[in-house]
Amino acid sequence: MWADNGAVSAPTAPPDTGVQLLYPQRVPPLERKVKRLFPESLPISLRGWVSGGYVFNTSTPGSNFNGPYNEVDRDRPQINQIYFIAERALSATKGINLGGRFDVLYGNDFFLAQSNGLERNEAAFPKWNHEIQGVALPQMYAEIGNKTFSVKAGHFYTIIGYEGVPAPSNFFYSKSYSYQFAGPFTHWGGLATANISPQITFQAGVVNGWDALDRQHDKPTFIGGAKYETDDKFFTGSLAVITGEERTTIPGVFGNRTRYSALITLRPMEKLEYTFHQHFSSQANGSPNGGAATWYGVDQYLYYALHKTIKGGFRFEWFRDHDGIRVSGAPDRGNPNFGRFAGDFFSVTGGVNYTPHPNITFRPEVRYDWSSGDGRPYNDGNSNSQVLVGINAYVQF
Repeated sequence: MWADNGAVSAPTAPPDTGVQLLYPQRVPPLERKVKRLFPESLPISLRGWVSGGYVFNTSTPGSNFNGPYNEVDRDRPQINQIYFIAERALSATKGINLGGRFDVLYGNDFFLAQSNGLERNEAAFPKWNHEIQGVALPQMYAEIGNKTFSVKAGHFYTIIGYEGVPAPSNFFYSKSYSYQFAGPFTHWGGLATANISPQITFQAGVVNGWDALDRQHDKPTFIGGAKYETDDKFFTGSLAVITGEERTTIPGVFGNRTRYSALITLRPMEKLEYTFHQHFSSQANGSPNGGAATWYGVDQYLYYALHKTIKGGFRFEWFRDHDGIRVSGAPDRGNPNFGRFAGDFFSVTGGVNYTPHPNITFRPEVRYDWSSGDGRPYNDGNSNSQVLVGINAYVQF
């Protein structure tokens, strides 16, 4: 539910990639401070990172595509993100402050942060990005208020879900199905945040649907959530919901789409953290036969700090695309194996975050995917499973 920095170690203050968080903070940051390239005394903070890597598909598909549409969708070296942030953050807990933020992303991950009416036209066709690498403007908003209560207006990351677009906000290089296929990435509109106490946070706003500045069917959509965290941070729980009209897979047909994400994080000891994520979505008029479509699932994450610079992680996920309307091979990115893959999708991922310097993190991982249902989504349509071996590094500045 929000997208921010992360590394290894015990929970501390939230990192500073700049999205207000509702869900439990993921991948607690190192206590060592990132050394910024630009002076932190400037009125406007300037910072960013570069992220790139390689994923080897043991099936060696002829098309080089790693199964369905995913962030690391090819087994070729790639620059995922060259990311730059300019931000004036709200600094006080009382009074009225003015702030804002502007993000620019270049790289293979541009498609995760595009909006209809900006990078794409209102019908979701590309406007200026037609290659594997592209440019997106994930956030540009103004903000008023303080750290207790604030309102932002403009373009910002969603509060729905667990993983995020910025590389430092995720422990794993690859993305979960729940992030890639199940929910929105960004919104245009307004969002209010109220930190009632150190333990309780509420957020609520109105946006123009999922990933859209201008779309074929502009209508207001409600988004909101709440978080509770104990003083000792042993337990953190949150719930976020978005509901409003969205386009279906049937041309010219729209219907209400509602999604919620429920998260629980437990920290039974300083070095150990467990997160449970359950999500459910429903789209009226969304199934191929005209009825309601649903997609839902469960993600589980386990992290353990092996050393002050090394953290191990494990992720298991189950994703159910009951009507086959969410998981696809995305022919617009060149994947020859596309279609409706209705059924259940599973993955198990294990990896390590190694941070030899506060600015540098390496993320090797091994991932096994399998599915049951219609079609064969992996190895160019020849298999119901695949094994991926990935290595990524990101450098913050």
